[in-house]
Amino acid sequence: MKAHIILSIISIFWTSLSFCQVSSHYWSHQYGAKGQLLNGAVIASVEDETAIFYNPGALGLTEEFGISVSLISPVYAIFKTDDFLGQNTSFKDRGIDLAPGLVAAMFRPFGTNKITVGLTTFSRFKSNISLEDRVVKSVEGQSDQIFLGDVDFRRNLSETWVGLGVSFRLHEKLSIGLTQFSTWRGERVSLNFRKEILNKNNPENLIAGWRSDFEYGYSVSSGVLTKFGLCWQPFGIKVGATLTTATYGAITKDADYAYDYQKIFTDKPNTASSNDQSTKISEYSTPWSVGLGLEIPIEGSFLSISAEYFNKVKKYNLINDSDDPFDGQSQNPQLENINVKHANNQVFNIAIGIERSFNEKYTWFYGFRTDFSPESKFELGEGISFLASTPNIYHLSTGGAYDYRDSKFSVGFDYGFGFKTGGKPLTDISNINLDNIFTFSGEGSIKTWVHQFSLYLSYDL
Repeated sequence: MKAHIILSIISIFWTSLSFCQVSSHYWSHQYGAKGQLLNGAVIASVEDETAIFYNPGALGLTEEFGISVSLISPVYAIFKTDDFLGQNTSFKDRGIDLAPGLVAAMFRPFGTNKITVGLTTFSRFKSNISLEDRVVKSVEGQSDQIFLGDVDFRRNLSETWVGLGVSFRLHEKLSIGLTQFSTWRGERVSLNFRKEILNKNNPENLIAGWRSDFEYGYSVSSGVLTKFGLCWQPFGIKVGATLTTATYGAITKDADYAYDYQKIFTDKPNTASSNDQSTKISEYSTPWSVGLGLEIPIEGSFLSISAEYFNKVKKYNLINDSDDPFDGQSQNPQLENINVKHANNQVFNIAIGIERSFNEKYTWFYGFRTDFSPESKFELGEGISFLASTPNIYHLSTGGAYDYRDSKFSVGFDYGFGFKTGGKPLTDISNINLDNIFTFSGEGSIKTWVHQFSLYLSYDL
């Protein structure tokens, strides 16, 4: 494999995971009034249509039928990364975006209270991240040279789930169910950069340079994912359990990549190459998970606890492609190899929430949850590998719900914070010279901070 391709992909994946912490995590978003305000502590206590997602077994025990809408919630996020381009460098990205929403409905067919059916559609992941930076500085130890660096990074990610849930009431206090989901995921990443050393007296005179444009994307259409659930309500408490399979049976798994690079040397021939290729994903894996929940009444309030374990995803080939970028026109044809391996660590998340009713109309909620990073790993052949250093994020939420006739309105606030140290810099622009201009990895480790502020709005009809 040619080094320029390996290094381009490394820079892309590291950057995408560094600046998309929320999109990389399994508990990124919550849905519905209780789900949002209790910060996901609802595996046992969910009572509305969002049970289709949280615990399909709970569908059979609820008496609240209608439509649940989690409105598109505004999110203000701050991402700050130090030393990503070498020591004493810093990126800060601030922006307002809209978190994914959900629509769900459930009903009882055939005039029986034994069977409950629900339908839902929601965005599981959605992000649009961009980063641009430019550096102009003198080359250390060379009074007649200037270093010029440009970086332009973009990542778009979306994943939509559509689900049909069915629950069967075995007893007035015991119900089981499952939801069959169809998942649709698409992702596109691009990284354009240039590193040039110029003559200070005549900047149009290029002494050495490296320009590279790389774009990569894939889509997994109509993958299948099944979630099983159980809900039991003995002795005034509630107990819930779920099992979620890995994604299987995707209809299409397409990928493509394009690159265009050029290296200008001072003491040997210049090099250039480009390609634009469509291919297929070799393998695609997501983790299976097991969830447990408990709701306990305590002096007029309810304490809810939920936990979910996500299994480790062992290393697999996401893309493995070989292609001649010159389509046989070269006198010495040579295949360029693209090999991307992916793996995720296991994750155990926990959520704790308190619900307190002041009267028949007003209820207040408090919630806390972890959103631990799966520490995604990518390996790109020839022993080159790296760790995506995404922070663990901790969330605190509070808010209230108001019941009016057969409808419920809720509003709440959530704050998330994360910090992580680890991973090597993309490069070190603090000391660029002719000896290291064509290298990526720098010295030291990267520090990343995350702050998120979300406004929750939900409506149950």
